Parts: sequence; C-alpha cells; structure tokens
Amino acid sequence: MLDLEPQGPLPTQIYWRRRALALGVAVLVIGIIAAVIAVVVSNSTSNEQPTANEAPAPNGEVAPPPLPGQDPEVKSPIQPPAQQAPPPTPTPTAAVVPPPILKEGDDCPDSTLAVKGITNEPQYVVGDQPKFTMVVTNIGLVACKRDVGAAVLAAYVYSLDNQRLWSNLDCAPSNETLIKTFQPGEQVTTEVTWTGMSSAPNCPLPRQPIGAGTYNLVVQLGNLRSATVPFTLADGAVVPPADGTPHLPVPGPVG
Repeated sequence: MLDLEPQGPLPTQIYWRRRALALGVAVLVIGIIAAVIAVVVSNSTSNEQPTANEAPAPNGEVAPPPLPGQDPEVKSPIQPPAQQAPPPTPTPTAAVVPPPILKEGDDCPDSTLAVKGITNEPQYVVGDQPKFTMVVTNIGLVACKRDVGAAVLAAYVYSLDNQRLWSNLDCAPSNETLIKTFQPGEQVTTEVTWTGMSSAPNCPLPRQPIGAGTYNLVVQLGNLRSATVPFTLADGAVVPPADGTPHLPVPGPVG
C-alpha cells in the first residue's frame, strides 16, 4: 500500500507544510494556465466579424431578410414586362345649346306653342258627323307669329291600334295660309267636321264608313302633336242619346 506518512529526521508538521505549499503552487500554476487559455480563446472569438447577413439587429429586433440581388444565392423574381396601357379616350360631351332668345314678333318655335283637340261630344252614333275643334295656344312669354292656316293644321282619327283612318287634309286639301300673331296665352281655334268616312292622302276611292268602336282624335301643327282624345261611335239602336229623345242617324255626304 502507498505510505503517505512523511518520513525523515524533521518533525512531521514540517513535511505536511511542505506538501501543502507544493500543492498550492501546483494549483496556482494550473489556474494561471487555464486563465491564459481562456483569454486566448476569447480573443480569437471576438476577432471573427459577423457577415452583413448575420449581423444582429439593434435593440433585439429580428433583422429583415436580404433584398433580392444582395445575396447571390437568392434569385430575384422575374417581373413580367409592363403592358403599354392605351391612352385614355376622352369622353365626348354634348354641347348644351341654349334656347333661342325670342324677340317680340319673331316666328313662334314649337317650344312656345301647344296644340290640342276637342270633340263636341264624347260619344256619337254611327252616321253622325262629329265636329272637332283644333286649338293652338302660345305658352311662351313673348308675342310671336305662326302660320295656322288649313294647309298646315290638321286633325286625324286613329284606331286604338294606331291605324290612321281619316284626316281633314286628305279629301279637302288647302293652300290657305293664316299668319297669326299670338300674344302670350292667346289661343286660335279652328273647327272641322268629320263625315264618318275613311280617307287617305290624295283621297283614293272608294271611301268606307267607319263602324262602331272607340277611336282617338289627334291634332297636329307641323311637328307638334296633341295628346290623344278618345271618343266612341255606337250603333243608334243600342245607345240612346243623352237627352232621352229619339236619335235618327244623319247620313254623311258621299265623297
């Protein structure tokens, strides 16, 4: 067995002190060597600089990923070529035409006139000769003039399916000219009589009598047309007159 007890002529305490001193020196040397090695390793680590992509972000923030083109290992996405946008098409704007300034005594434009038709009865008996009144009114604010003669003012009868049946200008055309000066609000009335027969432009023959039914009266002056005015033709034996007296049909003139 290993004998650790000190041997020699000196007292035992001296040998133990020498051993303790030697052990302390050995521990100190080992500590110095370990410290030198730690310093060398620390210096070598601090000399290694991080790359640009590995540099820590300040304040503990996560560094953003490298932009395309900074890192050769990261490929930039392929951008499609920009298409040439067509030039914007200018939006056409309709020119606003102000209404004409009307002076007193000028010709009346259509916008200053109104036409309407009036029947003397709402209901007739087949064979009657209805009387129609054509009314032209100046609805403008200035006095003006317009031709309202028989050559341009016309009454029409239409069926409910808009079939033209008669006009006062078909069989009695006229070249009459009547230049009328209208004061604001003034009306001109013209009366025509319908024989109850059909007609067409140039009055072709034969003309046929119009039977019982509901029809529309329309008055026209140039391009101005009135609203439709409905009226009826009825058989004399079915519908008595409003006054209760016997009603005898009056035959219309031939032609």
